Amino acid sequence: MSLVSILVRSMDRPCLARALDSAAAQTHPEVDLVVVAACGPGHRELPATWNGRPLQFEVPDGPRARPLAANLCLDSARGEWLNFLDDDDELLPGHVATLLAAPRARNVRLLYSTARVHDADGALVGLSGKAGTHIQLYNQNRCQPVAALFHRSLIEEGARFDPAFDVLEDQDFFVNCATRTPFQWVRATTCIWNGYSGTSGCGYGANEDGERRARHLALLREKWSAQFDAWKRDPASLLYLGQHHLKEGDLAVALDCLERALAALPDSPDALNLCAMANFHAGDRERALLLLRKADRLVPGHPYIRGNLALVESRATPPSS
Repeated sequence: MSLVSILVRSMDRPCLARALDSAAAQTHPEVDLVVVAACGPGHRELPATWNGRPLQFEVPDGPRARPLAANLCLDSARGEWLNFLDDDDELLPGHVATLLAAPRARNVRLLYSTARVHDADGALVGLSGKAGTHIQLYNQNRCQPVAALFHRSLIEEGARFDPAFDVLEDQDFFVNCATRTPFQWVRATTCIWNGYSGTSGCGYGANEDGERRARHLALLREKWSAQFDAWKRDPASLLYLGQHHLKEGDLAVALDCLERALAALPDSPDALNLCAMANFHAGDRERALLLLRKADRLVPGHPYIRGNLALVESRATPPSS
């Protein structure tokens, strides 16, 4: 039975007890807790066990930024598998057991589930986390950190948190992991991300700071530019990027990505549909019709393709944005 270490960077907020309760309530029998006092020596004392689970409490000699506190968690963990839990988030009881029980390829060393997204009042407002590709890390995490269980061999190989990232340090860490292992999504909802709390600026509501996030995202893209360029050669990655840039209105970039994806996947209905709509919005209605009619022949009656085809056939020019 694998030991799983739940890693908590604590600012000694009142919600810490709730997070630790959720970690201790795991149905998986072998779980221990590691809590690092990110706020420094002023943190309240914690017991050696929490609801029957061993608890290792690390108190540095001063406050620690999130990436440094995370690295101290990694250095202190004993488990074969590791899972971060922010002190304002929660694990549902079956989280660890569900991920460990999921069938996985032998080379997969990071599994993740879907997280419930709660607002400041604790109400469910959405879900976060589904199947995808590594290139998604160009824009955002593939999953919420609380949802991810990863093998300690990744740490032994050198996966660490970069102190240069005051925020998006989790995303940078997951890019590092993605250079070493495939990720596997487990189709289950096993945790809660309270995205409206906290002060990182990378959540929602009062916890949203677009300028701060954009600045660190640019830093992340620069750091991992060679890796992102390598991932972009994959047609599925080009489809994801093309769709993202199309939604953002970056037509030139979207067209480039989608035309390259279509060249690699000439009979893909998804590639045909997305590339058609990029061409339509860029003003090339004839190419859009050509691609959509081919897609419609490949998957007759598909609602999205049929709807886009009707739209393009009915308009001589794309709608104004």
